[in-house]
Amino acid sequence: SQDFMRNADVAMYSAKGGGKRGYAIFEPGMHTSLLQRVELEGDLRRALASQEILVHYQPIVTLESARIEGVEALARWTHPRRGPIPPNEFIPVAENTGLIVALGKSILREACRQVRAWQLEVPGCRYLTASVNLSLKQVMDPELVDDVSDALREAGLAPEHLMLEITESVLMERTEASIHRLH
Repeated sequence: SQDFMRNADVAMYSAKGGGKRGYAIFEPGMHTSLLQRVELEGDLRRALASQEILVHYQPIVTLESARIEGVEALARWTHPRRGPIPPNEFIPVAENTGLIVALGKSILREACRQVRAWQLEVPGCRYLTASVNLSLKQVMDPELVDDVSDALREAGLAPEHLMLEITESVLMERTEASIHRLH
């Protein structure tokens, strides 16, 4: 009876992970998968606290001039035991647990700081821009505007040198609230 309830819980969490109106039938592998996700969540919390998640920068190049016009900030995590954890594995965990807000804030601050340093130190990078991805939870976070403003001010980066990127799903999920926050 206790196993039945545990299995039902595991199937319920699996169904919730699949979105609204979903369902799941329990399979033995689900329990292992759930335990791995719980372990990854704990590791992710520790990684955020110990600043294990680093920002890597992908150049944005203008084809006509072959000049680097900007960089996209990308979160990369090297787990102390497991090695590199792909973003498609840890970002959904961060999204589902709300850790994405703290992670996003950290990436935003570091990207602004680094781009400003490159603008000041590297010849030809005076107009370099930083592109930072925002998730729906970040867009809906009431502190987003303050977080962006603080990151720009602390880095000394002009607002026109920061690009905030969102997916269409952000606008489709809570359209009016998202648009209001972005303005």
